Amino acid sequence: MPRPDCPDAVLFDFDGTLCNTEVENIRLVQRVLRQMGAEVSREELEVLTGGEDRVMVPPILERHHVAGTIDDYERLRDDCYRTYAEAPLVMEPGAVELLDGLRERGIKVGLVSMTVSRCILTALARLGVLSRFDVIVCGDMVESRKPAPDPYLRAAELLGVDPAACVAVEDSPTGIASARAAGCYVIAYTGCDIVQDVSAADEVIDSFV
Repeated sequence: MPRPDCPDAVLFDFDGTLCNTEVENIRLVQRVLRQMGAEVSREELEVLTGGEDRVMVPPILERHHVAGTIDDYERLRDDCYRTYAEAPLVMEPGAVELLDGLRERGIKVGLVSMTVSRCILTALARLGVLSRFDVIVCGDMVESRKPAPDPYLRAAELLGVDPAACVAVEDSPTGIASARAAGCYVIAYTGCDIVQDVSAADEVIDSFV
């Protein structure tokens, strides 16, 4: 897919793209699983990054002979809210400057996340960047989450732009699939601690600086 010479909008994923939350989320999941009686390594839990917990977690519970259910896990995890409300979050180096530079050039900026709005809005407010986005679409704002195209299509609709004139910045195969299905040009970001398979992206970068 050709890269737009001057995109109408750049749409960013949040977790693992603008902010290195994935490691903090894994630490939280480790604590939750420990409460449930299982000691699980970070390496085993990296499979959860960018995926749906209700699909990925039950096999982990089964492998570690945990008596609790996925419902028990989700109740204890509380949508990872503690990560976004309490963890020492920082934006990736150069990310704030990039957002400001795009808006100064008249390019709209959106955030498209699979995480629920309660978490994302809390994190953005703590980071002081909420006002830098022209639109925010979270996982609980669409009928079908990533990898379905719905989140990116919704963001483009709200911005009044053609998805083909948008650039998406993602870090996971799930997010890349969503953006590509919507018709966006996709740049993969690999600057955070957990690097996933981004081979389906149109372009790969490891820094916003």
